Amino acid sequence: MTSQNLHIGPDSAADRYRLLRSIGRGGEAVLYLAEIELAGGSEPVVVKVLDSKTTITPDVFDRISHKWNEQAELLRFVHRPGVVGVREHFEGPPIHRPGESSTLTGRALVLVMNHVDGLDLRDWRAERTLTTAAERREVMRTLEQLAEVLDWLHSGKATPSGRQVIHGDLSPGNVMVDAYGQATLVDFGLSKLTADHQTAEVWFTPGYAAPEVFDGKRTPGTDRYAFGAIAYFMLSGESPPNAPDQLARAMAALPQFAVLDAGQRARITSIYAGDPAERPVSLAGWMKDVRHAVVSTTASSTSQRSVRDAAPGRPAAAPPLPPPPAYAPVPLPPAHAPAPAPHPVPQTLPEPVPEPLPQTVPEPGPEPVQEALPATVPTGYGPAYSLAPAPAPAPAPAPAPERPRPGKRRTGLILGAVGAVVVIAALAVLGVRLLGDGDEGTGRAADQKQSADSGSAADPTEADSPAPSPSESESGGSSAGPTTGPGATASPSPSGFAPDIKAADLTVMNPVDGLGEFTVGAAKINTKQYGAAFLAELGCNGDAIAEFDLNREWKYLDFTAGIEDGSAHEKGRVSVSLDGQPAAFSELVALGKPITKRVDVNGALRLRIKVDAGCDMGKVVIAAPQLTR
Repeated sequence: MTSQNLHIGPDSAADRYRLLRSIGRGGEAVLYLAEIELAGGSEPVVVKVLDSKTTITPDVFDRISHKWNEQAELLRFVHRPGVVGVREHFEGPPIHRPGESSTLTGRALVLVMNHVDGLDLRDWRAERTLTTAAERREVMRTLEQLAEVLDWLHSGKATPSGRQVIHGDLSPGNVMVDAYGQATLVDFGLSKLTADHQTAEVWFTPGYAAPEVFDGKRTPGTDRYAFGAIAYFMLSGESPPNAPDQLARAMAALPQFAVLDAGQRARITSIYAGDPAERPVSLAGWMKDVRHAVVSTTASSTSQRSVRDAAPGRPAAAPPLPPPPAYAPVPLPPAHAPAPAPHPVPQTLPEPVPEPLPQTVPEPGPEPVQEALPATVPTGYGPAYSLAPAPAPAPAPAPAPERPRPGKRRTGLILGAVGAVVVIAALAVLGVRLLGDGDEGTGRAADQKQSADSGSAADPTEADSPAPSPSESESGGSSAGPTTGPGATASPSPSGFAPDIKAADLTVMNPVDGLGEFTVGAAKINTKQYGAAFLAELGCNGDAIAEFDLNREWKYLDFTAGIEDGSAHEKGRVSVSLDGQPAAFSELVALGKPITKRVDVNGALRLRIKVDAGCDMGKVVIAAPQLTR
C-alpha cells in the first residue's frame, strides 16, 4: 500500500493520520509509516492497525481488543531511550479515503508510536563486515545497549506497579539504530495480541523464537533467548539456526569463542538452553563474558601483528654485538703500526748471557746491519704488538757476538717504552670505542690510525658529533667518522642507529631536552593494544612537547594517534612539526576514532611532537611511532 490518499483515526477525527506505506506485518496486524499534521507541518509516526474485516470473528476481535488496550496502556508508562514511545491507541473506523469513514463497516484497533529514523538491525549489520576494530566496537556497543534496556524492562522498573514488560517478538527487524548509534526496541508484541487464533509459523520470527513460544508462552526468558540469537546474527552475519542445540553449537564454533575453554563456552551458550530457568538472568552480565572473549581474542591477534610489524625498528633487531677482543697475542690491524722509519732501525737483541759462548769470535769488522738479523722477531718486540704480557724471549742465533756498545742497552729500553705507550694508547682507543658503540651492535673500529700515531685516547663525545665530510677525512680532520677499507664496520649515526637499521622506534630514541609532560608506555585505543606509545594526560596544565634530532637521516614517521579507551574525556589535539616550520600534521582526535598517519620527514634536522592542553582534553596516545629510512 503506497497511496497517500488513505487515512485512519479515532471516531472523533477519522482522518487524523495519513498512511504513506506499509513497513511490516505480523499475524493480522500491519505496520504503516504515516504522518500527522501539527502546527502547520507534518510529523512522521508509525501506526499499527488490526482490521476486523480480516478473518477474525467478532468474538475473537472483542477479546483481542481488550488485550490490545491493556498492552497499549502498559507501553505508555515506558519512557526511556532505547524503547519506542507510544503516542496513543484507539478503536475506530477501518482504513479509508478522506471523508469516507462513515461509508465503511467494521472496526480497527490502532496503536500509534513515535517514528525512529534509522536502519533496522538487519540493514545496519549488512553495512558492516566486522573486519575493523571500530566496527567490532560498534556491534558490541549496540548489543550492550539492548541488553541493558531488556534487563530494565524485565526488572519491573519500567512501570509504577513493578510489572514486567516483555517484548514478545524480539528480532533484528524490531530493533532500529539511528545515525547516532542509539538502538531502540520497536513494535512490542507485533503479533502477540493475535496469538490466540494464529498458528505458530505465522506469529513468531524463525530462528529467534525460544522453544516455549510453540506452546504460546512468552516470558522474560523468551526475550533472553531471542537476544542471544540476535548476538549470534550480529557476530556472524548469518541467520541463527532454528533449534536451540544447533544454535548453541554454531555460537561456540565462532572464532571468538572457539579458543575459549569448555567452561567459558558453556556460560556463553547457556543463553540457548531449552529450559528458560537455565538461561542467564542478567543479559548485561552475559554480555561481559561475550565482550571479554571478543576483545581478548582480537587484542591477542593484533598484539602479535604489532610485535611482528614493530620488530624491525627495535634495537633488539640490530645485529648482535661483536665478540669482545681476546686478550691473547692477537695483532692489531696494520693501521695501528708505527709509521715506517726512513731507514732500517737496528733491532735490539736480549742481553747476552754471562757464560762464554761456544762460537768463535770473528775478527773485528763492520757493524752488523738489520738484514743480518733473523726473520723471526721475539714476541713482544717490533711491530707485532701483543695485548698480553709477552713470554720470555728465546735467544735468537746471532752470526757473531759483539761487544756491548755504549748506549745499546739504553736504545732497547727506549724502544720498549715507546712500544708500551703505543699498546696503552691502543687499549684506551678500544675501550672508548666499545663503551660508546656497544649498545648498537655495530661498534666502531678501534684501530684508527690517528689515535695510534698520536698515542692519545679518542674523545668520548665523538659518538654524538656529525660524521666528517670526505674532504675532512682526506685532509686528516676528525677521526670520528666511519672507518673505511677492509674490515671496517658501519658506525652509528648521531641519532643512535647504524645506517643498516632501516626502521627505528621513536620511543627508544633520546629526546633533545627530555620528554617533558610525555610518558612512554602501553596503551589501548579503540580496543587495540599498543606496546609502545607516547602518552599525555594534561588536563588544564601546559602542553606536552618533545623534540628529537633526526640529522637528515630518516624519510618517514608513521604513527597512530587517538584517545586512550579509559580516558575521562573524549578528544585531544596532536601536532607534528619539522625544523620550526608550520605543523606537518595537526588534527583533533576523538575517542574510538584513531588516526593513522605517515609524515614525510625527509631532510629534516629536528622533529617536534606536541599535544595541546585543555581542561576538556582526554588522555592522548601517539602509538607505535616509527621512523623509516
